[in-house]
Amino acid sequence: MANVLKGLNVVGECRDANLGLWSCPPFLFVVLGAVNILAMVISYLFSSRFVEEPEIAALIVIGVSLLIFVVGNFIIHGFANIAEANRMKSEFISIVSHQLRSPLSVFKWTLDAIDRERGGPAPIPAAVDASIKLLEENTEKMIGLVNMLLEVSRIEAKRLVLNVERVDLAGLTGEAVRSSVPYAAAARVTLEFVPPQRLPSARGDREKVKIIVQNLIDNAVRYSPNGGAAVVTLVPRDSKFVEWRIQDHGLGIPAADQRFIFQKFFRSGQAMRHHTVGSGLGLYIARSFIEALGGEIGFTSQEGKGSTFWFRLPTDNA
Repeated sequence: MANVLKGLNVVGECRDANLGLWSCPPFLFVVLGAVNILAMVISYLFSSRFVEEPEIAALIVIGVSLLIFVVGNFIIHGFANIAEANRMKSEFISIVSHQLRSPLSVFKWTLDAIDRERGGPAPIPAAVDASIKLLEENTEKMIGLVNMLLEVSRIEAKRLVLNVERVDLAGLTGEAVRSSVPYAAAARVTLEFVPPQRLPSARGDREKVKIIVQNLIDNAVRYSPNGGAAVVTLVPRDSKFVEWRIQDHGLGIPAADQRFIFQKFFRSGQAMRHHTVGSGLGLYIARSFIEALGGEIGFTSQEGKGSTFWFRLPTDNA
């Protein structure tokens, strides 16, 4: 009985834990009650027809009811634990992200102050200068990771704030490609993008679309260990959507992993073998942003031959 009451006490936690209706303990408790009543009626009709002694018929009804109650109790208890664990995990991510943000900001400000002193009268030794650059790079990585965790926390809490406006997708993509050229050149990958002559403006959140575009370009470069080219294209679709697409000739995604690719913290085994650095959050965040903006996102991939990722945003006219 205590487990059932525990299931009833998690009303509202299913939403916080990002659980579906059929994984929600209070809903399962209601379903269990309906199933139990139905089973009692069926067992009564069955026993009254085939059993002459009313005492035995009553025992059959009670036995079936108890069996369903016990099994359902275990099920509700299990889902209640899942809901609580998911809620605690989300809270932990949110708290840790906020706690890390302040010291990382102080660390970055300190490094910026040191960086301004590089041009002073006293030269900085080469070894110290290299160490400062290394600290700056890792600080930026940590700040980026914390920001991603904060976005995940907002997405799960349904507190995603969107600043919907007209977005020049071609101009935004051109900026992202230009900023990624040095990184791509170091990986021996050629980035190709020819802005279309005529393209309708998209409707979306410019900063969040910029995050999506940058993430997809980074992935195309990162998972192309043999070099080659990553080609970005932009085309209108059905006058209602603008489609952004990037094609690479890298590792590709194994067929068994493709259905998990947009899940939070997921990274395929092949990707981890070739590139150990990564959080598995980029595609999850990208899908959440695109869906919140009323768009679509997807991919096609073949292991060993590369991948094509795309997303569509509504046009400004639509």
